[in-house]
Amino acid sequence: MVQILRAREIYKKLSSYSVINIIFLLILSTYFSKSFAGEKNNTPQKSDDEYVFDPSLYKGGNFDQSALKNLTKPNSILPGNYNVEVFTNQTFIGSYKISFKTKENKVEPCLTSVLIRDIGFKNMLTKLDKIQNECLFLSDFEPQATSSFSMSDFKLKIQVPESLLDIKPQGWVNPDNYDTGANVGFVNYLANYYHVSYSKQQVTNQDSIWFSLNGGINFDTWQFRQLSTLNWSKQTGVDWNTIRSYVQRPLTSIRSQFSAGQLITNGTFFSGMSYNGINLSSSDAMLPDSMRGYAPTIRGIATSNAKVTISQNGQQIYQKTVPPGSFEIHDLYPTSNSGDLQVQITEADGTIKTFTVPFSAVPDSIRPGISHYNLSLGKTRDMEKDTNFGDLTYQRGLTNSITANSGLRLANNYIASVLGGVYASQMGAIGVDTTFSHTKNPVDNTKLQGWMTHVSWSKTFSSSGTTLSLAGYRYSTSGYRDLSNILGLRDRAFNESNWLTNTTSQRSRFDVTMNQSMGNYGNVFLTAATQDYRNGRTRDTQLQFGYSQSFSHGISMNLSVARQRTGTYTTTNTRGVMETTTSISVSFPLFTGNPRSANLSNTYTHSNSSGDQYQMSASGSLDEQQSTSYSLSAIRDQGYNNTTFSSSLQERLPKVNLGINSSVGRDYWQASGNAQGSVAIHSGGTTFGPYLGDTFGLVEAKGAEGASLFNAPLTRIDSNGYALIPSMTPYRYNNISIDPQGMNGNTEVLDSQKRIAPVAGAIVKVKFRTRTGTAVLIKAVTAEGMAIPMGAQVYNDKNEAVGITGQGGQIYARAEKSTGVFRVSWGDKSEECLLKYSLTENQLRQKLVNLTSKCVN
Repeated sequence: MVQILRAREIYKKLSSYSVINIIFLLILSTYFSKSFAGEKNNTPQKSDDEYVFDPSLYKGGNFDQSALKNLTKPNSILPGNYNVEVFTNQTFIGSYKISFKTKENKVEPCLTSVLIRDIGFKNMLTKLDKIQNECLFLSDFEPQATSSFSMSDFKLKIQVPESLLDIKPQGWVNPDNYDTGANVGFVNYLANYYHVSYSKQQVTNQDSIWFSLNGGINFDTWQFRQLSTLNWSKQTGVDWNTIRSYVQRPLTSIRSQFSAGQLITNGTFFSGMSYNGINLSSSDAMLPDSMRGYAPTIRGIATSNAKVTISQNGQQIYQKTVPPGSFEIHDLYPTSNSGDLQVQITEADGTIKTFTVPFSAVPDSIRPGISHYNLSLGKTRDMEKDTNFGDLTYQRGLTNSITANSGLRLANNYIASVLGGVYASQMGAIGVDTTFSHTKNPVDNTKLQGWMTHVSWSKTFSSSGTTLSLAGYRYSTSGYRDLSNILGLRDRAFNESNWLTNTTSQRSRFDVTMNQSMGNYGNVFLTAATQDYRNGRTRDTQLQFGYSQSFSHGISMNLSVARQRTGTYTTTNTRGVMETTTSISVSFPLFTGNPRSANLSNTYTHSNSSGDQYQMSASGSLDEQQSTSYSLSAIRDQGYNNTTFSSSLQERLPKVNLGINSSVGRDYWQASGNAQGSVAIHSGGTTFGPYLGDTFGLVEAKGAEGASLFNAPLTRIDSNGYALIPSMTPYRYNNISIDPQGMNGNTEVLDSQKRIAPVAGAIVKVKFRTRTGTAVLIKAVTAEGMAIPMGAQVYNDKNEAVGITGQGGQIYARAEKSTGVFRVSWGDKSEECLLKYSLTENQLRQKLVNLTSKCVN
């Protein structure tokens, strides 16, 4: 049985080299017996780590002895270049093209400097700078490291003592691998035409067009972006508006992003404003996923090679094996906002130790050792009275429990500063920020100064499944003013405008959100908010209660009750305006198990001001790829005694998304159409595609017209050999591969996959090598009439390996020209011959051509 398994192992290796599988497993299996090999053929006994095969038993031809010799060891491989997946200590590093070379009668992987850096050997950066070799064997620079190769799945496993590695957080990407992209220009377009016709002659029909252009140009590391809109209607004519226009570039060396132009402040501690100026801020996107968001650092002590398991709310979220001694885990992926962490240490002898780490967070929580900063300088834009200003905010995670926050805003006759932080404990996470403002009242030139304090709290009660999050209280004194309020007052003072804002006179606000899980009985949520004022306006209050439940077979139900009281300035109605809305909906699928199934939804809504409303809608897809979707709905409004029918149809095409919508009601009918897509201009021409994100890819695969992308199945390589990948994740490895279905039969893609780590805003050009030509299956024989040895390498006139001989001397290759020569080599390249071919016009149009030819010296 052992010999049969070894025979199968050699078969896997041989078949992986040949395009046409070598069917001789039965011969190998019946022969593989050490006793038979030793007694009948008097061959020497081999060690247990070697395979035995007598080529004289192979019927139907001979075999390349040099290739066979290289396969007698387990996990062996023929010399050459291969695309393999690399693992270090069972952790996936990535996919690389690795050269396997012969060293001391063994074929071993030769690692490039890029792969060595990605693995993370300590103190290797300075060594690699001094080494001129293209690649290095493991034994050349780290004798304690070992490698093994699995031919069946093309995986290279490298084992390295952790003490020799510079351990990186989960999801870490080497900044040296960041791709800044190519010089490309692009435009996203979104067009919508809207028409309404009324049956009453005294009402004018409406026609309007809205057009949005969102695009930019990338040049080297600089990125220009602009967003503009065009509006047209019969009543107002044409209106062109540039909303934003700016340049940006990532600064990876300091984990930051620089921008200049028409920008918007981030609104973390101060109010958000549009402005013209510059911004420099830290970029969390450059951090690994395991370092983004908030998660505490876990510290403990192990007495052996122990397994550390971390759970939250009963779910295991992390596991790692640690060596004896103290350990520190600081790369937990951020999870839910709250829920204490249960840490379990399982020693090698079976001893188990457990402890709990409190975990509650509010949005401003930052993990220990991480800091955020944001600097904005410029002049406000589109405000009542513009002014120069500057913002600076800084946040840092000090410990598992404490995050410190600070900020400063300066403007003409205005200053505001904020100081606060977050404290997390078993009682939950409490955030407190206090902002002080000092300015002058532009109306009467009196001094205005005051305080605004904001308190928030978040806590998950694991035992009951209750989550209380973002419970917040905000209070401001009468003298506190935000910069936007002051600019409005200045406009009122100088232009005698009627500017007024409720935020100026707001005294306090309280809001709370609660979620309660009831297991199999559904989920309940409650949100509430209330705020009061100083200028005589009565209190505003909002309260919403909801219940949701999912049943078997895709059936779901939602119930919500919302109650809102809006304050007024009148003395006769001190209670304000009250509005109560109740809604219940039930949805269930039709034709379950079919990708073209539809979903039917029924909704009933009642409000004390609008009365009852009934809605029934159906939506689904018309094809298995779900590229064509539709919706139909009918709405009955009892309050207005009106019934409305509407429909929509959306089609996702490789280069554009199209949609039409229509509705009909009492005294009117409406229709509209929309188109959404993009166009990219690059060195290879113009490429159309779907709507693009800020970071996207441009695939070049000449000759692969008609092929689709696994990353974007509806996108196909166009007639120029290009296609657009709508979006890519910045600072993360994106694997790009081509699906050859639909591709020209005379072309093959030589690169199976590309791995790209773009910077934010990059437009990466991903080039796939292709080989175009007629597929030929040649039965080759030597000048003496003998079959070419199985396993011989086949090269084209460019000295590129294009195939390998199979059983009976058959060669599968791709002929790029109508006439040419293949070079066939075997026996450690000591023997070779030339194989001529000639194809007719008719054969050039065939998908596979069968030939017989002599291979001569």
